[in-house]
Amino acid sequence: MKKLLAVMMVAFTLVIIGGFDNQAEAGRVPVGWYRDNGARAYLLTPVQGNRNNFYCTVVDDRGGSVGYHFWLSNGGPRYSNDWGANTYVYGTGSPVAEAIWNYIHG
Repeated sequence: MKKLLAVMMVAFTLVIIGGFDNQAEAGRVPVGWYRDNGARAYLLTPVQGNRNNFYCTVVDDRGGSVGYHFWLSNGGPRYSNDWGANTYVYGTGSPVAEAIWNYIHG
């Protein structure tokens, strides 16, 4: 019984310690250009949430940044951002929003 308890304690300790090393490193994924100013846009990863309801940040090559929220609604993907957009991903003229959704679902 003592050996079983000792083995369980070691296994539990390894699980706890292993969890500390699993910190995700942020990356920059190119997601196109903004049409209004021509700035190159990069999605910062990882995103927060799940595939169908997530938050993310996009930075550009001119030092700007904008937060996005994506979710499913009425059968299609929608997004809002810090600039006041609140619309469907497809068919609304935002190649950056489309690229973000496609990257997450690709």
